[in-house]
Amino acid sequence: MNAIIGHQPPVTRCLILASATLMMLTSLDMLSPFSLYLNWALIIYEWQLWRLVTCFLFFGTFGLSFFWNTYVLLFYCSSLEAVAFHSKSADFLWMLICSAGMLLFLTYFYGNSYFISGAMIDIMTYVWGRRNSTARMQVLFFTVRAPYLPWVLAWISLLMGGNVQDHLMGIAVGHIYYFFEDVYPLLPTSKGFRLFRTPKAWPWLGERWPGL
Repeated sequence: MNAIIGHQPPVTRCLILASATLMMLTSLDMLSPFSLYLNWALIIYEWQLWRLVTCFLFFGTFGLSFFWNTYVLLFYCSSLEAVAFHSKSADFLWMLICSAGMLLFLTYFYGNSYFISGAMIDIMTYVWGRRNSTARMQVLFFTVRAPYLPWVLAWISLLMGGNVQDHLMGIAVGHIYYFFEDVYPLLPTSKGFRLFRTPKAWPWLGERWPGL
């Protein structure tokens, strides 16, 4: 286990460890998935706030869905953190927090999703594909250009029983982040404004935990 994830960037490593822990606990019936899913009534009226986090971390019990999502985390999302956010894992974590906020907003008003971990992966692969637009990737038996990667991964996930609405939300949020972080600041009218700029107080994470 350590040989697989020990060399991963810090945020990706934490995501994999957290999802693997939830997978093992639920597979062994030590924890029920019903205590992890996104339920706004329980969050608001019974203060079960952990659901705001666990809905992003649970990829299912021991099975194909869990291992597929872990594979994507290992090979694509870790590359995004290691290359596009090189030595800026705190910025990568801030991107995930902003993206999670947008997904929660969408699910509250427009969706009925219970677990949106797949949508979060779509966000990371979308941003990765846009920032590596000339790359060509081998996915199973297909060779695809990087910008189309999230669509191909979403299609594969749908074949395994995924929710199309979750993938569309993830790709939409990924596009919003990419546009306002990589495109809009370069326009003359933007004056360099970045909607998702990492707060100035955020770097204290890197001072306390050097891995970030």
